[in-house]
Amino acid sequence: MRRYLAKLQKKPDHHKKQFALLASTTITLFIFGIWSLTTFPPKADQPLAGGKSNGSNVNEVSPFQSLGTNLAASLKALKGSFGALKSGLKTVDFETKYQEMRDGALDIYGE
Repeated sequence: MRRYLAKLQKKPDHHKKQFALLASTTITLFIFGIWSLTTFPPKADQPLAGGKSNGSNVNEVSPFQSLGTNLAASLKALKGSFGALKSGLKTVDFETKYQEMRDGALDIYGE
Protein backbone atom coordinates (compact mmCIF):
# COMPACT_ATOMS: atom_id res chain seq x y z
CA MET A 1 0.00 0.00 0.00
CA ARG A 2 2.85 2.39 0.82
CA ARG A 3 4.47 1.69 -2.54
CA TYR A 4 1.17 2.39 -4.30
CA LEU A 5 0.77 5.67 -2.41
CA ALA A 6 4.35 6.62 -3.28
CA LYS A 7 3.61 5.93 -6.96
CA LEU A 8 0.34 7.87 -6.65
CA GLN A 9 2.20 10.96 -5.39
CA LYS A 10 4.20 11.03 -8.62
CA LYS A 11 1.12 10.76 -10.86
CA PRO A 12 -0.88 13.72 -12.24
CA ASP A 13 -3.59 15.38 -10.20
CA HIS A 14 -6.50 13.70 -12.01
CA HIS A 15 -5.21 10.25 -10.93
CA LYS A 16 -4.96 11.47 -7.34
CA LYS A 17 -8.51 12.82 -7.49
CA GLN A 18 -9.79 9.52 -8.92
CA PHE A 19 -8.15 7.62 -6.07
CA ALA A 20 -9.57 10.04 -3.50
CA LEU A 21 -13.06 9.66 -4.99
CA LEU A 22 -12.81 5.86 -5.02
CA ALA A 23 -11.52 5.71 -1.44
CA SER A 24 -14.13 8.12 -0.08
CA THR A 25 -16.94 6.32 -1.95
CA THR A 26 -15.83 2.96 -0.57
CA ILE A 27 -15.66 4.23 3.00
CA THR A 28 -19.03 6.00 2.65
CA LEU A 29 -20.72 2.87 1.30
CA PHE A 30 -19.23 0.80 4.13
CA ILE A 31 -20.56 3.24 6.74
CA PHE A 32 -23.95 3.35 4.99
CA GLY A 33 -24.12 -0.45 4.99
CA ILE A 34 -23.43 -0.67 8.72
CA TRP A 35 -25.95 2.10 9.41
CA SER A 36 -28.66 0.45 7.33
CA LEU A 37 -28.14 -2.92 9.01
CA THR A 38 -28.36 -1.42 12.48
CA THR A 39 -31.28 0.89 11.70
CA PHE A 40 -33.29 -1.55 9.60
CA PRO A 41 -32.39 -5.07 10.80
CA PRO A 42 -33.81 -8.12 9.00
CA LYS A 43 -37.40 -8.81 10.01
CA ALA A 44 -38.22 -11.75 12.26
CA ASP A 45 -40.23 -13.58 9.59
CA GLN A 46 -37.47 -13.46 6.98
CA PRO A 47 -35.60 -16.73 6.47
CA LEU A 48 -32.18 -17.07 8.02
CA ALA A 49 -29.07 -18.24 6.17
CA GLY A 50 -30.05 -21.92 6.42
CA GLY A 51 -33.48 -21.26 4.98
CA LYS A 52 -35.23 -21.67 8.34
CA SER A 53 -37.58 -19.00 9.58
CA ASN A 54 -36.66 -17.02 12.64
CA GLY A 55 -39.46 -17.90 15.07
CA SER A 56 -38.88 -15.10 17.53
CA ASN A 57 -41.56 -12.48 18.03
CA VAL A 58 -40.08 -9.06 17.48
CA ASN A 59 -42.06 -5.86 17.64
CA GLU A 60 -40.67 -3.62 14.93
CA VAL A 61 -40.37 0.05 15.73
CA SER A 62 -40.32 2.52 12.88
CA PRO A 63 -37.62 5.19 12.80
CA PHE A 64 -40.24 7.89 13.43
CA GLN A 65 -41.57 6.06 16.48
CA SER A 66 -38.05 5.74 17.80
CA LEU A 67 -37.37 9.42 17.13
CA GLY A 68 -40.60 10.43 18.86
CA THR A 69 -39.85 8.28 21.89
CA ASN A 70 -36.32 9.64 22.16
CA LEU A 71 -37.49 13.25 21.83
CA ALA A 72 -40.16 12.74 24.49
CA ALA A 73 -37.61 11.21 26.88
CA SER A 74 -35.15 14.03 26.20
CA LEU A 75 -37.76 16.71 26.84
CA LYS A 76 -38.85 14.99 30.04
CA ALA A 77 -35.24 14.87 31.28
CA LEU A 78 -34.70 18.50 30.29
CA LYS A 79 -37.86 19.53 32.13
CA GLY A 80 -36.64 17.68 35.23
CA SER A 81 -33.27 19.43 35.02
CA PHE A 82 -34.87 22.84 34.79
CA GLY A 83 -37.14 21.98 37.71
CA ALA A 84 -34.12 21.03 39.82
CA LEU A 85 -32.33 24.21 38.76
CA LYS A 86 -35.36 26.32 39.66
CA SER A 87 -35.72 24.75 43.09
CA GLY A 88 -31.97 25.09 43.68
CA LEU A 89 -32.05 28.78 42.82
CA LYS A 90 -34.90 29.38 45.27
CA THR A 91 -32.70 28.25 48.17
CA VAL A 92 -29.89 30.71 47.37
CA ASP A 93 -30.02 34.10 49.10
CA PHE A 94 -28.64 36.36 46.39
CA GLU A 95 -28.83 39.56 48.43
CA THR A 96 -26.58 38.18 51.18
CA LYS A 97 -24.13 36.76 48.64
CA TYR A 98 -24.02 40.10 46.83
CA GLN A 99 -23.35 41.99 50.07
CA GLU A 100 -20.49 39.61 50.94
CA MET A 101 -18.99 39.96 47.49
CA ARG A 102 -19.32 43.77 47.53
CA ASP A 103 -17.79 44.07 50.98
CA GLY A 104 -14.92 41.80 49.98
CA ALA A 105 -14.28 43.85 46.83
CA LEU A 106 -14.22 47.08 48.85
CA ASP A 107 -11.67 45.55 51.22
CA ILE A 108 -9.46 44.48 48.33
CA TYR A 109 -9.43 47.86 46.58
CA GLY A 110 -9.18 49.89 49.79
CA GLU A 111 -12.34 51.94 49.77
